[in-house]
Amino acid sequence: MIAVSVVAITMAVVVLTLRRSQQITALLVGVSAGLVAVQVVRIHVFTIVVLLWLIASRKPGRSRVTSAILLAAAALLLASTAFIGDLVNSATLGLQLIALAASAIVIMVRSNESDRAAMLMGLLAVISFSSLAALLQVVGVVPTELWHVSVSALGRPTGIYPEPDWLGMFAAVGVVLAWRIPMVRSARVILLSLNVAAVVLAFARAAWVGLAAAAIIGLLAYLTRNRKARSKSRGRSGRFAALAAVSTVAAVALVMNESLRRDLLVRVASLFGSDPTDISGQARIRQTNALIELATDIPIWGHGISASGRVSVWGVIDVHNETANNVASNWLLAMWVDGAWFAVPLIVLFIVTAWRGWRTTAGLSLILVLVNSMFSNATYFPVTWLLLGLTMAEMQARTLEREEGGHSGPNPSSVRAGSVDLEALRRTSSSSP
Repeated sequence: MIAVSVVAITMAVVVLTLRRSQQITALLVGVSAGLVAVQVVRIHVFTIVVLLWLIASRKPGRSRVTSAILLAAAALLLASTAFIGDLVNSATLGLQLIALAASAIVIMVRSNESDRAAMLMGLLAVISFSSLAALLQVVGVVPTELWHVSVSALGRPTGIYPEPDWLGMFAAVGVVLAWRIPMVRSARVILLSLNVAAVVLAFARAAWVGLAAAAIIGLLAYLTRNRKARSKSRGRSGRFAALAAVSTVAAVALVMNESLRRDLLVRVASLFGSDPTDISGQARIRQTNALIELATDIPIWGHGISASGRVSVWGVIDVHNETANNVASNWLLAMWVDGAWFAVPLIVLFIVTAWRGWRTTAGLSLILVLVNSMFSNATYFPVTWLLLGLTMAEMQARTLEREEGGHSGPNPSSVRAGSVDLEALRRTSSSSP
C-alpha cells in the first residue's frame, strides 16, 4: 500500500506540473483500462487515473448531461440490489459498478477529440505490450508456465493477464485499434502482427467470435460509406502491407508447425458443435443451464448484484457459502440473475450505445467486448467502461455538430489540446473497416 501510494502521488505531481498534463493523463487512462485486476482497496486503478485526468483537464469537451444522467441512474438501480437481493455474494461489487460508471460518465462529459485519441492509443499500447509478452512466453524467452497444453501443444500464453481468454479478448481489441487508428505504415504492420498472433495463440474462442463480429460490422461500415470517403480512408495507411505480413507469417507458421495447424482446426471446429471431450465447452453449457435455473423464480429486482457468481465453473449453484467468483460467464444472463428488471436499463444502454456507435472505433471495440462477454464476461473490466464512455462521447459530439449546422473544420478547443490532426482522425476512424 505504501509503495502504491508513493507511485500514485509521484505520478500525480508529475502529470499535474507538466504543460501537457491533460494529454499525458488521457494516455494513462487508456493504459489503465487495459489492465484487469489492478486495484487499490478494491478500487480499480483505472478509476483513480480517471480522477487524475479530470483534475488535469482544464478545457472540458462539449457535452449534454442527458446521457450521463441515464447512465448514472441505470448503474445505481442495478447497484441498489446489493441491499435487497437474497443471494448477494459480494455487496462491494455494487460499489465497483458505481465507480466504473462514474469513470465512464467523466470520460463522456469531459473528453474532447484529442483526449479520446490519446485514450485509445494508450489502450493499444498496453494491449500490444501484453501481446508481445505472450509471444515471448510461447518461444520461452519469458519463463512462465503455459496453460492448457491439452488445447494447444504450444501451450496457451497469458501475456500480462490472469488467463488466456483475457489475453485473447484484449488482443482482439488491439487488432481493431491497430487497424483503425491513424499511424505510420511500419507501426501498423508491427502492432497488427503482434495482436493477431496473440489472438491466434491464446486459443480463446470467445475472442475469435467477437473479432469476427467486429470484422463483419467494420466491413459493412466501410462499404456503406461513399466512394470519396472510402478512397480517403485507404490512402497510405499500410493496412494492405499489414495484411500481407500477417498472412505470410501465419501461412509459414501453419505449414511449418503441424501441431499448431491440427490444434487450430480442432478449436475452430468446436465453435460449430458440442464435443463431449471439450471440457471448457461443456462447462459453459452447464453454467448457462445453472443461470437459467436461477432466473426461473426471481423477484423483479433479481437475486442481488453478484448473485450470478454463485454459479461455479462447472455449473454448480452454491447458495449457502460465499464464493470467490462474483460474475457469471454470460453478461446478459448474469445481469438478469443479479437485477432482473432493475438491470434492464443498463443492458439496454449498453446495446443501444454499441448499436449507435458501430461506425466508430470505440463503438466497434465495444461490440467486440460485448460479444466476447456472452461467453467470457468482461463487463466489470475497466476496458468495457472506457469504450462505453468514449462511444457515448463520440455520439454526443456528432449530435452537437449536427445541431450547430455541421461545420467542416475541426473543433478549435480540440486542436489546441494537442498536436494530432484530430479531424483527420475522426474521419478515418469512422470510415475505415
